[in-house]
Amino acid sequence: MIKLKPIWFRKVNFAWFVAQLKTNMVALISLVTAISGITYNTWRDHQNEVNDNMRNAAFVVLSDLGELQTIINYAHFEQDNVKGNPIEGWKHVIMIRDLSRLLKSNANIEGDKLYKDWQKNWEKLGEDNKTELLISTQITNTRQAVLSTIDSLD
Repeated sequence: MIKLKPIWFRKVNFAWFVAQLKTNMVALISLVTAISGITYNTWRDHQNEVNDNMRNAAFVVLSDLGELQTIINYAHFEQDNVKGNPIEGWKHVIMIRDLSRLLKSNANIEGDKLYKDWQKNWEKLGEDNKTELLISTQITNTRQAVLSTIDSLD
């Protein structure tokens, strides 16, 4: 059986092709450079956007962690039901849990742990030393994970 070459293959003169390649080498190099530049620029813009979102979320989480720690301190050490109202702590805990999902996995895990610890123990706040220590320790762990996320950004 005779195997025929495709029509386009038979009609191409390789000497002509090489001559065209040499003639248009600058244009081809320029095209490859432009395409690779656009590709890198698009990737870098996306990465910058991700980093910016993480950075903004991390700062809000750190702020809410500080507010939550203040509520815990007033509830536990001062027995102040106004400034240390655990119901006020819920808005901070929920915000921390939700925004920590935008961060790296370690911060996400610690944010979830804080939410679960708060959910189980918020009613005992002000009555039990272990509750204050447990939640304050988890706040510290979450803060460290968030700071680690900020440090790891490009």
